[in-house]
Amino acid sequence: MIKKQNKLHFFALLLMVISTFLFVNTVNSQQLNYTLNRDYLWGVDSYYNSKEQSFQTFVKPYRFADINQMQDSTLSFYRLLSKKKSEKQEKEKPNLVEIQPLLVEQIGYQANLQSNFTNDVAIGGKLVYTYGNKFALNFKALTGKATYTGYTDSVISQTFVVPGIGYAYRSNKDSLNPQYTYQYYSGYLSYSPNKIFNIQVGQDKQFWGEGYRSLFLSDVAAPYPYMKITTNIWHLSYVNLYTILKDATNRSGFKKDWLNKYATFHYLGWNATKRITIGFFESIVWQGTDSNRYRGYDINYLNPVIFFRPTEYSLGSSDNANIGFCFKLKMFKKQQLYGQLLLDEFVLKNVVSRNGWWANKQAYQAGFKSFDLFKIKRLNFQTEFNYVRPYTYSHGSVQQNYAHFNEPLAHPLGANFLESASFLNYRYKRLFVEAKCVYAMYGADSAGKDYGKNIFISYVNHNTEYGNAMAQGVKTTLITASLRAAYILDTDMNLKIELGVSERIEHTATITKQIPYVFFGIRADLCNLYTDY
Repeated sequence: MIKKQNKLHFFALLLMVISTFLFVNTVNSQQLNYTLNRDYLWGVDSYYNSKEQSFQTFVKPYRFADINQMQDSTLSFYRLLSKKKSEKQEKEKPNLVEIQPLLVEQIGYQANLQSNFTNDVAIGGKLVYTYGNKFALNFKALTGKATYTGYTDSVISQTFVVPGIGYAYRSNKDSLNPQYTYQYYSGYLSYSPNKIFNIQVGQDKQFWGEGYRSLFLSDVAAPYPYMKITTNIWHLSYVNLYTILKDATNRSGFKKDWLNKYATFHYLGWNATKRITIGFFESIVWQGTDSNRYRGYDINYLNPVIFFRPTEYSLGSSDNANIGFCFKLKMFKKQQLYGQLLLDEFVLKNVVSRNGWWANKQAYQAGFKSFDLFKIKRLNFQTEFNYVRPYTYSHGSVQQNYAHFNEPLAHPLGANFLESASFLNYRYKRLFVEAKCVYAMYGADSAGKDYGKNIFISYVNHNTEYGNAMAQGVKTTLITASLRAAYILDTDMNLKIELGVSERIEHTATITKQIPYVFFGIRADLCNLYTDY
């Protein structure tokens, strides 16, 4: 195993050296997507918190066309500030190509388990092609081998999936120190015929929200095929997203047993005033097959007009439909309030009577951000509260749950929980430091009873019709706290050196699990990867 990893290290370094000498252009096309990684987004959010800025920040990833107007070098990393150089290159050479390596090498140590050490090493590459200001292509591929913490390994053993990445291939037979190989692929074509429309087709992640979590659509799950149409006109932003998802709940772990499912998402945002943005969201998830027929992609849901419920009723459908509302309030110069409300199912008389009806499935989020805290440049604070009732996101047909590839499309905890997440971070030039604390309380299933947390089982066998309460079941508290520092080595590759320490404490009435963890590594940030659930 050591020899194989050494070979992987060698090829990664060789790839970096070759690319440095052969490919020197910096491509910053207007139609490329900016990274989803949160470390890079704080300056963008701070800039657009001004009441003079009308750009809506709810739908991510952003495009460079949306954020290239930023000129303040104190807000973001150099990659965003190469606009003039990039525009000059596009005028002189409308066809531009960039090839960059991707590298991950991270080691870690968890203090209280038999399998103490973790290791993640991967290599890959990125190809970018742009044609002027209207067309761009981006493709990324990464392959790696890793051993994980005890908690992450337990998730993989249940789901056959490396969280946020994709299918986990077991590469050894050591039960005490299991090792997995994985592949990560993402990419897209982006085209804007004018300033109003942008069309993207590819396989990637999306994040719809202003917070750390999203109750609508998050980047927790692995990338999936999609087509996205974005329309910006007047004070309105309208997004249609069409996706192909996978149901992998069959525990065989074989690809042949994965089933197709499909989803369509709509978002309409309106700048009601210079300080207030409100939005409306809806989604529909349906299975590709059922017990009687092969259904495939239902063309009725290609309807680009928002409001699915009339369409669903006209089809006599029992598909999984959600609607939601969101807002953002720009307070003063440097503060922001935001929130989301999601309705999976809603019967007013049962909500008013507070009878705990199992099918009253709702979720909401409330959050606050403060930029340049205490008037210290680039010192940021965020706190957020999330509340998701039991059985939310689940469905009578497991194949129609709100998930992709054994991971939720919204919150990683699933349902039946309350959560508070807080952050304090600071950036100086290429150095980024962040402290994070996440506290959650949820109710786990017990003795074969479905209390509403697990969205991967049918809600048909819910535990009781009435009297359902938040965190019902085996009441569990989960605390994850971390402190980390990162130094950005290369902004073209999002390559950084990172050092951190974290602690995970999971507590029930009968047991407490505590896992301290220290990690160090160099990595190209392809996406956000979550371990705090």
